[in-house]
Amino acid sequence: MQRLNPQKSALLTQMISPHYPNQQILHLTDGSNDFHRTLYDFTKSKGFEYDLRTVGCEIEEFDAGDHPACRVESLDLAERKYNKHARLYENIFVTISPESLEEDIQTILKKFFRVMKNAAILTLVIDRGAPLLDRIDNDLEECYFVAINHIDIFDDYDVVTAKKLHGWGAYNVGF
Repeated sequence: MQRLNPQKSALLTQMISPHYPNQQILHLTDGSNDFHRTLYDFTKSKGFEYDLRTVGCEIEEFDAGDHPACRVESLDLAERKYNKHARLYENIFVTISPESLEEDIQTILKKFFRVMKNAAILTLVIDRGAPLLDRIDNDLEECYFVAINHIDIFDDYDVVTAKKLHGWGAYNVGF
């Protein structure tokens, strides 16, 4: 697991609006870096709900009683949907290896679209030099995400953000 600079990781939490109480945050990780620690601490301090879904790894370092609004569960990317309840998320953070995402990126992005609230933000943390970076903008556009930006914060990762816009693509992603 790669340790990320805590100050730079904290900058990514600025994507989460501080103006709305009880926000729901979804984070998919394969344990390749420790960004989940930053999100855990942030959501705990703000009282936000934090759903951490692990893909092919186990993270047992959190005390469930310490942050009652945190849930840690495993997830198979091939599952039909990424939430097991009717919750929609304001922010989705993805720290999964590009190889896992590349296999079926269009389907994965459409599943994200379905579990996001209107104007929600998707944040992908992708290894620099990964072939996925060359085509991620096009894939996001094809899945009806807008306001796509690349943020240069980390040395080893490129951060890509995109926004779900109200009403766009609703019938084309499986509603």
